[in-house]
Amino acid sequence: MMPVDFNSLAQQCAPRVQLTTLQAVVRTESDFNPFAIGVVEGRLMRQPQNRDEAMATVKALDAAGWNYSMGLSQVNRYNLARYGMDMNTAFDPCTNLRAGSAILSDCYSRASARMGAGQEALRAAFSCYYSGNFKRGFVRDSRTSSYVQRVVSFVASTDPTARGVVRSIAIVPVATPATVRQTVPQFDPDTGASTASGTLSTAQPSQPEHSHQAWDTFGDF
Repeated sequence: MMPVDFNSLAQQCAPRVQLTTLQAVVRTESDFNPFAIGVVEGRLMRQPQNRDEAMATVKALDAAGWNYSMGLSQVNRYNLARYGMDMNTAFDPCTNLRAGSAILSDCYSRASARMGAGQEALRAAFSCYYSGNFKRGFVRDSRTSSYVQRVVSFVASTDPTARGVVRSIAIVPVATPATVRQTVPQFDPDTGASTASGTLSTAQPSQPEHSHQAWDTFGDF
């Protein structure tokens, strides 16, 4: 199957999140692989490259009792029902992006209520997306950087001429009005101001982020 342009996919399926912001999160989470699986407190020998491999892998993980997250935006298995998904639809790029954008939007709304809208709230929202709270995403891990630092670094390395590509899956997105108001802004690491354009190139992580705690989806622990 032909690759799908990420920018077009995001605009159709997740218009509430500013494009560059969403690209940075997806790049950090799955490296634009719609079949990516992140295992909590574990890792796969390699990432699935098609739906059959992905489905076989989640079945094996289920049988072994592992907790894991799936797809472009790494939606945790325990959050599927909350967003009207199941294991099959979790690997649909449009459905997965829609759920991921809803989670990030909720995190940003909660962060803004605490500290006001803007860049500080957006950083806190990244932490919330990663761990379910506004603190853990700022803590450095075994990669010697924090999750928030990784997302911000991808925003900072934005190439306005590059277009991320989602690998190998057909998509029929649900129609979304082009005028939907964005609720999550772009992160600007240089000035701290919100802007409205920019894209990211693809690369970097071979393993998706997988530290989401299913029991604390939107908590503060």
